[in-house]
Amino acid sequence: MHYEKGSKSGIAGALGGAVGAAIANAAASRKSFDYETENPESFAINPKNVVIPHDSLELIQLKKAFLGPVFRMEVKYQAPNNKRKKIKGFLNPPGEHVKQKKQEGGDKKQIHYDYAKKVHDVYKQVLSPPRYETVVSSKM
Repeated sequence: MHYEKGSKSGIAGALGGAVGAAIANAAASRKSFDYETENPESFAINPKNVVIPHDSLELIQLKKAFLGPVFRMEVKYQAPNNKRKKIKGFLNPPGEHVKQKKQEGGDKKQIHYDYAKKVHDVYKQVLSPPRYETVVSSKM
């Protein structure tokens, strides 16, 4: 994901619940990160991250950006103070990931699509099927 550190925190927090506290601080400070081996609670306790419970999510949308191979991501949710919040950003695979995939013969467009698809699949995996159908507007 490519944007300011604060935005990374917010988007990662969109995973919600125990998973959702988010990925972001590590993503902001490392070129690549193995999320599967990290304890989600370590993200949850970091005050720089945003935790969004699944039932607070209103929209998760992934769309191809107008120019270039990058995908845009938008997350809408209801904050604890009952105010609606929105987080927008671009999904941009880490440079090391792009470099590795190019060395394996991948083209930039496919690398970005696969990365966005992986993000989409994470939401499909962590949200209950009814919740997924309610909030995810991008079917990849």
